Amino acid sequence: MRRIFAFFSFSVICLGFSPRGGAQEWTRFRGPNGAGLGVAEKFPAELSERDFFWKIELPGRGHSSPVVWGERIFVTSNPPETTQRVISCVSAADGKTLWKKGYATGGYRQHADNNYASATPAVDAERVYFHWASPEGSGLVALDQKDGREVWKVDFGPFLSKHGPGTSPIVFEDVVLLDFDQDEGKSFLLAVDAKTGRTRWRREHEGTKSSASTPCIFTPKSGAPQVITESFATGVVASDTRSGAVVWQLPSLMTRRCVSSPFVTPGGLIIAQCGEGRAESFVEAVRPAADGKSAVRAYGVLRVGGYVPTPIAVGELLFLWKENGLVSCVRSATGEQLWSERVEGAFYGSPVCVNGRLYNMTMRGDLVVLAVGEKFQPPQRLALGEGSHATPAVSGGRMYLRTFTHLIAVGR
Repeated sequence: MRRIFAFFSFSVICLGFSPRGGAQEWTRFRGPNGAGLGVAEKFPAELSERDFFWKIELPGRGHSSPVVWGERIFVTSNPPETTQRVISCVSAADGKTLWKKGYATGGYRQHADNNYASATPAVDAERVYFHWASPEGSGLVALDQKDGREVWKVDFGPFLSKHGPGTSPIVFEDVVLLDFDQDEGKSFLLAVDAKTGRTRWRREHEGTKSSASTPCIFTPKSGAPQVITESFATGVVASDTRSGAVVWQLPSLMTRRCVSSPFVTPGGLIIAQCGEGRAESFVEAVRPAADGKSAVRAYGVLRVGGYVPTPIAVGELLFLWKENGLVSCVRSATGEQLWSERVEGAFYGSPVCVNGRLYNMTMRGDLVVLAVGEKFQPPQRLALGEGSHATPAVSGGRMYLRTFTHLIAVGR
């Protein structure tokens, strides 16, 4: 087994949000606000199979990513030969399944690289939120963290997309937000009460080229927090989290389908990305005004960006990760390219950062580790034994890796 060796110097270290005394909850796709920045002070700088704290088989296949709250991990799966979605609660201490709950949801014609368990759950201190979508029916459900008891359930009706669904819910303060964007019919951005499931607000638009993007939150220096969404139909939109009213919109910025997700850089830019297949890609940097009431396009990066993997910003550097393994480093503030190098492997997962290193999983099942810096350093890798389309989660000093049918805890 090849080992992943330590990197001894970095120009930038990862920053992260630490909500409870040094621990980090990984509550949604790509962690705190979708930025992918992990906190794990004692995470081993050198990894091998000996650092597999535990490895378990999941009750089916899936492409969703794990989320973590405290000592509980939540992940979805699709049992073989069914259209069922199962959400499992796994103990972070030993990998034992604490509970699991299945939903008999409808099937659909899948894209070859999609899966019925594609949506990542969201979690808060009390509940885990689970979304599914199909032409037969779609919904959002809240389950009690402790025992999987259903707290509430909301039905949305049919979801129409030739590629299948991919978006995931997020939790912000006391609401659950979901961007339900489909190929045709009414699409909508929705906020429901996290405790009751009651609709707080819902804003509709006509669907076209469904988006698999998961929203993020932008908080201006002065003004109320905004939920940021991206899609071919609407462009990049900032909406008031309390009312759903559009605060600003750049309607023509997303010229292709949106699969990756928007996020906010440490410098306050919003990064959005769209593309088609593995060839075309458009990365757009948006600069909101200080009061949050307007925004302008800061710059764009053509071709070297990805379509599916969400980029990541670490300090003043922005890393773009393409499906074919081309990784590019640009200055986050200006888009100036510093380097662009090929990393062996094909990727659908998105990178995360821990202690000055980027981690991403190849579709064939290697964990690739790349040093953060203004100069490229050859990556190291660790074979996981199975392919993956998922994104790592980081919490409690460990990293959780979801392959197609297994969940692996890495760390000491």
